[in-house]
Amino acid sequence: MSTVIYLSNQQIHIVEGKRGKSATVNRFLSYPAPQGTIINGIIMDTEAFGTFLKEIWTENKLPVKDVNLVVNSTKFVGQNMEIPKMQDEKTLDHIKHGFSNIDRSEEKVYGFIRLESSHKKMQRLYAESVSPDFISDYMKFFDGIGIKLKGIYSGEGSMISLVNATAAKNYGTFILMIADSMTLTTVLYVNKVFTYYNSVRCFHEPGTEDYAQDLTRSASQIKQFMQANQLDSELEAILLAGVEERDLTFYKTIMSEYGVQTKIDIFSDTKNIKGHDGIYAQKYLFATSGLFNTGIGGNYITRYQSKKTEKKDASNVKYFVILGVTLLLMIVIFIFAFLHKKNKQDELEQLEEYNNDPAILMQVEEFDKLTLRNSFLVGQYLSIASINENLDTYPWATSKVQKHIFKLAEGYATVTITSCDANSGTTNMSVMAKNPQIINEFITILMKQDIFHDVTYSGYNYTSDEMYQVNVSCTLEEAVGRSGEE
Repeated sequence: MSTVIYLSNQQIHIVEGKRGKSATVNRFLSYPAPQGTIINGIIMDTEAFGTFLKEIWTENKLPVKDVNLVVNSTKFVGQNMEIPKMQDEKTLDHIKHGFSNIDRSEEKVYGFIRLESSHKKMQRLYAESVSPDFISDYMKFFDGIGIKLKGIYSGEGSMISLVNATAAKNYGTFILMIADSMTLTTVLYVNKVFTYYNSVRCFHEPGTEDYAQDLTRSASQIKQFMQANQLDSELEAILLAGVEERDLTFYKTIMSEYGVQTKIDIFSDTKNIKGHDGIYAQKYLFATSGLFNTGIGGNYITRYQSKKTEKKDASNVKYFVILGVTLLLMIVIFIFAFLHKKNKQDELEQLEEYNNDPAILMQVEEFDKLTLRNSFLVGQYLSIASINENLDTYPWATSKVQKHIFKLAEGYATVTITSCDANSGTTNMSVMAKNPQIINEFITILMKQDIFHDVTYSGYNYTSDEMYQVNVSCTLEEAVGRSGEE
């Protein structure tokens, strides 16, 4: 029997079950974390959070061994890779090289999950890196409250492992949307291979039209991602997890009204997730995903301990060589130091005589006064220059910027600039067109413009003029409009 604890921002989910040919789930537990004790998978108040977890473990008589931790945190950085097939250790060496452009500044621990691949000599991987301190802090924390962790896994890697063993067996190209208490996570598979993962905050109440629009927006963004990356595979299904089955028909209706024609269904796989029925289990999918972690590639405790062993072995080999070289150097340094000291003692006596000369002392006093005055003037100059530089970084929605927006809209939609906020650097506009697809194409063009840092838009409104209207907000990039435009 295995116990999985899943940590995110506010919720703690605990699953008890076992993994064989399928995952068998025996018990689900869910608790809200004490306010402010855990943020982005990082424990902010170890004392309060530790007391809270110990109470849960005692109250529910949970085992203190064979516990796996799944952490949903942006501290894990992942990417897809395709490398030659080889043993795990050599695979990790290739992964480290693949992350060299990202992890230059600090040491990392690496893990991976093997993905579907039809190539005989190549392997597809989802690889991740994380700071070793992040792993060791969790190990120390759970040891401190009397819980022995068997494994630490990332939320993203665990979910990919679950989908590989479930939905990817039944579909080729599909989207899985997982609703959590505060987030909406989207996973895209293309031709049975994990392709894209995204998680966004969701502020609307489940079962409402606003929530259905959030689902629609996420699905539309995935389709735009597929088009932008020239992924021509037809989307077979959109699977929903973490939602109530009774709301499915309502979600289908709203999403269909906004142009989503793909098959929509509740994630359910009673063949591979047994015990409680699949509809119930899908509400705790992140915690359940911990039962699908197999092998050592994605276990960061194993990877962390392996890294420590490698360091220790390497240091032992070097120890005696360093000791011998050090002894020889010490002898040479001693002889050199003795001769050098005698020479420097003579130089010191000459310098003391020079420094105590009354004429030199008067020159030093005058120099200190001038240096102090110069420092004050330089500080004043730098303060003024800093203010000017900061002003130049603020974006400015000039007429030239607005004309550029109007020109982009030609042939697509009618654009009306409704407001410009200098404090936030945003330009708000109303976009109208006969066809919502044309508006989508125009918004896609806006997203590709270098002058915009971010482009967001609201839901569509159908006006009395038989036009579709959407409000679009564009956040300008730093210093846009400051290079001499009117």
